[in-house]
Amino acid sequence: MNDKITVFIEYKVNSDRVGQYEKYMKKVLAALKKDGVSTPVWMKAIDQDFLYVECFDVSDPQAYISIKEKRLSTDHSVYGALEQMISGGLSKLHCWAFQKKGEEAF
Repeated sequence: MNDKITVFIEYKVNSDRVGQYEKYMKKVLAALKKDGVSTPVWMKAIDQDFLYVECFDVSDPQAYISIKEKRLSTDHSVYGALEQMISGGLSKLHCWAFQKKGEEAF
């Protein structure tokens, strides 16, 4: 059975930190790859100012839990810096994990 999990992370960035945040995301994406994620995608909402989403795959539920804990840690050497960039801090970073149930068109 394939336990691959697709993870979505969503948050708003402080309007005065957008430039800093967008430059810093190179470090975040590199750290995610080191943490074992695959197919990372980083997106900006077109209809909600300062809203960003990350999407990537991990190997199993335990990998998701590990990444989520790291992403919410203000002490993490890379992810912790986002505390000052995200509106409301890391407590406002929302993570969701999904397991694919099929690929058929509806």
